[in-house]
Amino acid sequence: GIVYYWVGEENSRVQRRERTIPKQGIGKPDIGGPFELVDQDGKKKTNKDYLGKWMLIYFGFTYCPDICPNELMRMAQIITAVEKEDYSKGKFQPIFVTIDPERDGPKQLKTYLEDWHPSMVGLTGTPEQVGKACKAYRVYSSKSVLGDGPGEYLIDHSIMFYLMDPQGEFVDYFGKALTAEEITEKVKKYMTGEADDATHSDASIGSKDLITVK
Repeated sequence: GIVYYWVGEENSRVQRRERTIPKQGIGKPDIGGPFELVDQDGKKKTNKDYLGKWMLIYFGFTYCPDICPNELMRMAQIITAVEKEDYSKGKFQPIFVTIDPERDGPKQLKTYLEDWHPSMVGLTGTPEQVGKACKAYRVYSSKSVLGDGPGEYLIDHSIMFYLMDPQGEFVDYFGKALTAEEITEKVKKYMTGEADDATHSDASIGSKDLITVK
């Protein structure tokens, strides 16, 4: 009765999701891959730790004066809206990855993320580990030196949210052209298998907007 109905609905949802998520190949950017980092509690984390969950990932840094706070405010709005849905319970993980490992250690990340949303996981690592993750996700960054001190610099970087599926595969990315409400609706459609061609439109996915990091 009820069990068979639920299983049938879940299978239908998975099938719809598989039909609507862009497949790897022509027209789909090659984004994502293995990473080995450390969370805000100092625990080692790899991409495998998040298998089984949809990941919404943002790359930034805690000393960012305006862009990152604005984007994390939007991210918090998205998280709050998605987490209201029963199907997201235990299946949705928002992640903030620093592009500034020299200044953003676990303690700094933990303090910083307390101002945004309790569900956010912060990841950092060695410069090599962070650089590898940035390359895998095609994150552009460029340091601008402001003074003679070791910490006197800012970092210009790409502004993007990445959505990865429970298998760790890239699904879509969302830039500043989309509002938090629009991103939320797209995320919900992907998670429920209700996405269609318009969901991954040029406004949210398009290789022309990506910068390849050599």
